[in-house]
Amino acid sequence: MNTVRWIAAAIGGVAIAAAISPTALSAAEIHSPWLGFDRIRSFLSGGPLQDSNRGREGGSRGGNLCLISPGQGEVVWTMEPLLLLQGNLQSTALYVADSAEPFWSAPIALTDDFVAKLSYDGDPLQPGTTYEQQIQVLRLDFSVVPSRRYAFQIMPAGEERDQIEADLAQLEAELAEAQEDAEAIAIAKAEFFFERDLAADAFQSLFSVDAPSAELVETRQALVKTICEQVLPE
Repeated sequence: MNTVRWIAAAIGGVAIAAAISPTALSAAEIHSPWLGFDRIRSFLSGGPLQDSNRGREGGSRGGNLCLISPGQGEVVWTMEPLLLLQGNLQSTALYVADSAEPFWSAPIALTDDFVAKLSYDGDPLQPGTTYEQQIQVLRLDFSVVPSRRYAFQIMPAGEERDQIEADLAQLEAELAEAQEDAEAIAIAKAEFFFERDLAADAFQSLFSVDAPSAELVETRQALVKTICEQVLPE
């Protein structure tokens, strides 16, 4: 079982075999007793994620930067991704792969936990295009150093992308009919994306809840802690 499916099992208590085609969760399944936070806490206490897409940057340029999402080399379904980072950071910028100038940038405001959540608010990114994120990192001597560029690709147009859109619409309709609250919807959508090996989209769902419960806050903190305890490969 790969890392994304392992995390999905931890969140929902449902192991998804690689050979099984994922299906949208029904609203009834959202109320399963396994759909809580204890399983993911148990998973996180068992060791590192062993996910080569994300983690703390090593080397002199990395400083205290931790790349959470999108991960290095990751495929992302949404065309308006949420950028998740941790560290003493000044700003971030997006580039079309191998281009010299960024097409979007944003300052990073310091928070108590040094976790930055930046919603990309430019023109929708293009399916099939590879983008790169570069972060300006503040060092202990107050100098600023650029990180390396971290590439991610928006899922190309085609049958897979269209099927995800249709399945997600079905799930959202079922959740609306069941009158689920924002947090329950976010957790259901996170599991939906985890099942499809789309971790960045799953993290976006989990970290976009504006008024999270104590359990969700604890879960998000545990995810960040576990991810940032591992070193991102060069």
